[in-house]
Amino acid sequence: MQSSQVRTTQSRVLYLLALFATIGIALTYFTLPKSDSLNFLSNSIRPIVASASLLASLFALRNYWQNLDSRLTRIWLCFTVGMAFWFLSELTWAALTMGFNIPNPYPSIANVYRLVGYGALFFAIIVYIGMFHPVISAKTVAISAAAALPTSAGIIPTILLLISGKASHINSPTLFVTVAYPLLDLLLFATAMFGLLLFTITPLRGKLKGAWLLLNAGILMNVFGDLMLSYTNLSGVYYQGHPLELFFHIGYILFALAFYIHTKEL
Repeated sequence: MQSSQVRTTQSRVLYLLALFATIGIALTYFTLPKSDSLNFLSNSIRPIVASASLLASLFALRNYWQNLDSRLTRIWLCFTVGMAFWFLSELTWAALTMGFNIPNPYPSIANVYRLVGYGALFFAIIVYIGMFHPVISAKTVAISAAAALPTSAGIIPTILLLISGKASHINSPTLFVTVAYPLLDLLLFATAMFGLLLFTITPLRGKLKGAWLLLNAGILMNVFGDLMLSYTNLSGVYYQGHPLELFFHIGYILFALAFYIHTKEL
């Protein structure tokens, strides 16, 4: 009983810290004018919040580590690899902008690191879901598809609208990254939504629901962030310290919470 109370207290403290961090970061973006100071803080915050999700995934990996034959070990190793590449992406972006004075390194090697991270995260979620295939029913598949459909219906036409009339004016790498980010986010969200439903409407309901809810929320933040990033880059209005970056920062915070809470719910 005491152990349960301690875990509850720790979780509440963590939620409060995450809330204060989110409010503090948001105030930074909305109170500072567009300036070199905002540019510096924006690029400094990037790797810091990304490192939070990386550290949380490392904590979970340490908690579940057995050996490479263990499916759970491989799952959390992939989550950690994915977060490591995303952290490396944010660190590289900050280095390019602050160290090499490139105002908007898009696309760059930082984008390559992020794309590699998607692959590891996809593998982690798919293998995770595969562990529970005996309880997966047609109803679960149908509800998952229906839940992801509204997001797909909004994202895909928006992407097509963004690139229409502009594809001939931008280079191939920029076009690829502009389209790839939102689509990969959408696929990742649909896959993670399936995982959330496993712990919501199947006999597994109640278990790990909180962790998967946080994970889905984090991915959804990236959906919105990448869609807005694609739009602002194509429109030429993106700048370091743009408020859209908050979606990515909040996403990392939600990932960190999801990974930590998972170790307490399992």
